[in-house]
Amino acid sequence: MFLSDEIVAKMIKIEKVEKFFDSIKDNEIASYNEYWAELKPQTTSGIFRRYLFAFMSVHTSWEMNCKGYNAIKQYRAWVLSQGDQIEFWNYNADKLFKKIQDSRVGMQNNRTRYIGQFAEKFWDNPSEYTNKQDEESWTDWRNRLQKNILGLGKAKTSFAIEMLFPIQAQVACMDTHLFQVYGLDQTKNTRLYFDIEKDWVDRSEKRGLAPYMARCIYWDRNQNRKNSRYWSKVLEK
Repeated sequence: MFLSDEIVAKMIKIEKVEKFFDSIKDNEIASYNEYWAELKPQTTSGIFRRYLFAFMSVHTSWEMNCKGYNAIKQYRAWVLSQGDQIEFWNYNADKLFKKIQDSRVGMQNNRTRYIGQFAEKFWDNPSEYTNKQDEESWTDWRNRLQKNILGLGKAKTSFAIEMLFPIQAQVACMDTHLFQVYGLDQTKNTRLYFDIEKDWVDRSEKRGLAPYMARCIYWDRNQNRKNSRYWSKVLEK
């Protein structure tokens, strides 16, 4: 649900956002596009792992996100399988819990439950999670996935889609950092999510890059990094 333009205009601040988009250089866009195009997952297993990374990104730092993901990305270690047939309905909750607990990423009880439930749904019908339907918009797909994935809200479901389609996706993970860029408090202004997401997506289109590429550039600059590999290298293998 969108608020009226008048209300939104009074609440959000766009000065920092405008300055950021004006500062994006063409060579940055080219470099980020080239790198992230290569990281787009090409297999169902790769797509599943992107969702695992999204689950591990909830309420943690990027360092712990990577550590937690590395602990569970070899998912055949915590599921029962017969050849190429993965029986996620028989996944080993104790093994998954132990791997998450040992990584110290936190929320091990909920993460085990969320990831286990998602794994069952994903491998029962992968096509629901690998691409949007022809008649769906990116936002429609994100909203549908969010309703069907326990443990991932709008932002983290968007993050998963961003990693699946880094150059194409027209949704954005509007996390606490981007709320702050718009002069907002995520905990108090969550109802403005769709409004600032639309603004971010529109500005990205006008500047000639994907919303996720804009977000990566913004985040990496804040970390004093020239590219994303300090964290995204865990997705390369």
